[in-house]
Amino acid sequence: MKRVIIANAQYWLDYLNVKPKDAVLADADIRGAARALEAVMTIPEVWPLTQSLALALHPHMERQGYWTDWDSFLHGLVIQARQQPDPAIEEALLIQRGAIQQQRGTYQAAIVTFRRAWWLWCQIGDQPGLARAFSNLSSLYRLQGHFGRAVILCQAALALFDTLDDTVGLARAENHLGLIYLDQSCWSDALPHLTRSKVLLQQAGDRHSLAKTLQNLGVLHQSTGELEIALDYLTQAILLHQAVGDEIHAARTLLNVGNVHLSRDDLQQAEMAYGQAEDLLRRAGDSLDLARARHNLGMVYTRLKNWNEAEACFERALERWRSQENPWNLANTLGELAGLYLACGAWSKAQACLDEAWKLVGERHEAHFHSLQRELTERRQQLHRLAGSDRREGEVGSAGNPEPTSSV
Repeated sequence: MKRVIIANAQYWLDYLNVKPKDAVLADADIRGAARALEAVMTIPEVWPLTQSLALALHPHMERQGYWTDWDSFLHGLVIQARQQPDPAIEEALLIQRGAIQQQRGTYQAAIVTFRRAWWLWCQIGDQPGLARAFSNLSSLYRLQGHFGRAVILCQAALALFDTLDDTVGLARAENHLGLIYLDQSCWSDALPHLTRSKVLLQQAGDRHSLAKTLQNLGVLHQSTGELEIALDYLTQAILLHQAVGDEIHAARTLLNVGNVHLSRDDLQQAEMAYGQAEDLLRRAGDSLDLARARHNLGMVYTRLKNWNEAEACFERALERWRSQENPWNLANTLGELAGLYLACGAWSKAQACLDEAWKLVGERHEAHFHSLQRELTERRQQLHRLAGSDRREGEVGSAGNPEPTSSV
């Protein structure tokens, strides 16, 4: 039986090795290779075959959205690498697992994973591994709003990738650095880094990473009001994501397309884009960006005065945000739900949402909280005016914050 398992694993390894890196695998092939890996993991004496198959399968599992199952596989593989011991492969597997955890939105778990990879680098002196650990930790600290720490780590990664002459690594780190500035609304600082990332990835022919950078350029130009340029970048990104079989990132980019239409007050087109994204994300089981889709649909239905549907969308988004360590998202959705209640005259419900949101972000001093604090203050003043005059038909208020999505 062992011979059959080993032969099957070798078959799938050979199959994956002849496939282009950005090839789209059929679901049957994904399942076949995963079953072969699961079986060969039980035979410790062929560990080199096991780890080679895992490393070859990872890009397809990550790109095609098999995150939950693959996280479990990687957990078992990391344990096996530690038992071998095989610190170099353990480090590589940890980097992969941390990337999957980040995609799933479990940021603290990903930080723990990347720090373990960093510690292993200190033991074995793997320069490429250190560069990846720096870059990935930088991305995670950005997502948590720790921008100063994120910049330091990203600059360290850039220096290492440059020394190693790693074009793709350098391009991805440039993308990360651009996102750090983008999140702080420093558009002029973000643009050159994202542009350089695009040029380097075009030179390297890495379509998957290029799609993510194009998506981020679309977000930047949407933020600065250059909507046609934004739509052009976002459309290019969707086509590339679809070409490499990354339906989740295609859906994330559709969310940004919806944001462009929402900023134009084209509610029909916005609803269509958000709805398409929601369908894709629900099928993929992506709960983090599914929450963003529902938040944004809530904004559309609020403007359409479809109060019940808007409230349901916001409540579904809040359910996810409450399980996340991200006060901005939670407070942002609470603020939009308060805007809904203001619009339909539910003063006490609006007050409860605004109070909860202010407790989350009212004392935060980071730059990316400032606009949210201003919006919450405006809505508190609006509530005071409306409730004080006992008007039963309120105003929707400010345009609000649709949930943007960026890609690393």
